[in-house]
Amino acid sequence: MENLSPSPAISVPSDTTIRETLRVMREHNVGSVLVNNYQHPHNLVGIFTERDLLKWVGEIEKHGSWDTAIATIMTKKIISLSLLEIDRAPEVMVEHNIRHLPIVYETEIGHSHVAGVVSMRDAFRSLIAEKREKAVTTQYLNKRTLMLGHGAREREVQKKLLEQYLDLQVINEDFSQSVDPGKLIPSILTGDLFILDLDHFAASFWPLLLKRILDEKVHPHVFVVYDPVLQEAKSVQALKQLSKGSVIHVFPKPVNLLEYLRQIEKALKSDVKSLS
Repeated sequence: MENLSPSPAISVPSDTTIRETLRVMREHNVGSVLVNNYQHPHNLVGIFTERDLLKWVGEIEKHGSWDTAIATIMTKKIISLSLLEIDRAPEVMVEHNIRHLPIVYETEIGHSHVAGVVSMRDAFRSLIAEKREKAVTTQYLNKRTLMLGHGAREREVQKKLLEQYLDLQVINEDFSQSVDPGKLIPSILTGDLFILDLDHFAASFWPLLLKRILDEKVHPHVFVVYDPVLQEAKSVQALKQLSKGSVIHVFPKPVNLLEYLRQIEKALKSDVKSLS
């Protein structure tokens, strides 16, 4: 599970009372705490969970032993998993019939440390997130993508990255930059995505083109990119206004091209989720 990560581990010394341990669990809203040797804080000696409480609550009530040390009722047999194998956490929890699994890692000098705890709830959340991620990804897989305003070399590089990184289908159509905006519309409307680089056009060109696209009842996702240094202040202000809407995604070009692709991916996912 790619989205699975351990939650912070909450621990108490082994001489902590049952009453105080439950207070710590309520305070941190957790279903388990790790128990450390009170004389050696880094030495993990047990785990106490809600299941342990249910098992022992009758005896505790009967003998009034809420101020007894948590070490007397904790689970001493600790099942843990290496941080490098965290994707196996659901399998291990099912195999051993447990709901909380400490995740550990070893330092360079061989000392074992707790990285966190994975609960069954964490595993379910990760599974749901993974399914949603896949559902979103498949909805823009192989979408026809057209680009306008990119130089030949730049278009070739971006085409390769868009196809490899986002699984988009970039159409090799060489738009004429001097053509009337109205004549571009039919070609643009054949795509699912339209990426417009403003830096190759006069300030009088792109507002008309975008207006014509938005006037259509059905149009592709529109991504507008620009270099803030090359654009006039009033153009940048107009772009910021455009970016406040959900129809067009506008963002300045980052120095890192991979970050630019991530911004496109993020915008695509937000569009898909807003429709679902």
